[in-house]
Amino acid sequence: MELSGALWKLTEGSDISISLIAGAGLLEGHPKRVRSLAKASLEDRGIRIVEGTRARSVVQNTVSLENGTVIPADLAFIASGVKPNPLFVNSPVPTGEDGGLLVNHHLQSPEYPEIFGGGDCITLGGEKLARVGVYAVRQNPVLYHNLLAALENSPLNRFDPGNPSFLLILNMGDGTGILKKGHLVAAGRLAFRIKDTIDRKFMRKFQVSGELEEMEQ
Repeated sequence: MELSGALWKLTEGSDISISLIAGAGLLEGHPKRVRSLAKASLEDRGIRIVEGTRARSVVQNTVSLENGTVIPADLAFIASGVKPNPLFVNSPVPTGEDGGLLVNHHLQSPEYPEIFGGGDCITLGGEKLARVGVYAVRQNPVLYHNLLAALENSPLNRFDPGNPSFLLILNMGDGTGILKKGHLVAAGRLAFRIKDTIDRKFMRKFQVSGELEEMEQ
């Protein structure tokens, strides 16, 4: 969805048409208010949204859908979602139902305690966490501590997922955003500015060779 909005911005003023194949539904799993705001934003800019079917193949400038529809396309972007690498299911280590490396609340494999993991590649035993960056960020200090602690045979820290009602802001690509926090849903330029400020502040922590000057330009 965000990719479609960004493509619209890059091609604004041209006669290029954009189609978004949205699978079962645009932003399925998100609240109805978020979905309706996103759909209205894209459709108001002429972006075609195809729901209730998925892309089956991309061959010779055509995208074939599961419902039999064929859409001509000069360029196809494939956004298949976040899923763990098949490395884990093809190995002896225990995995979760989604194929992620199974870890306990110390972010440690229960069967191979020398293996730790975090982010989108893991499945946390006893928890069902959305594959979003906020959990990877929260796991970061715990993982760092536990890797050093394991080397020193000292106590491990426990990872607490925290409040599941985390802040979500979608970048609509036109200078606006859609913000969701608990039951609060808001859309507009302020939402995008909040997202942009948070993202830039976070990325500044990892700039080591001149990227800071580029970000300010």
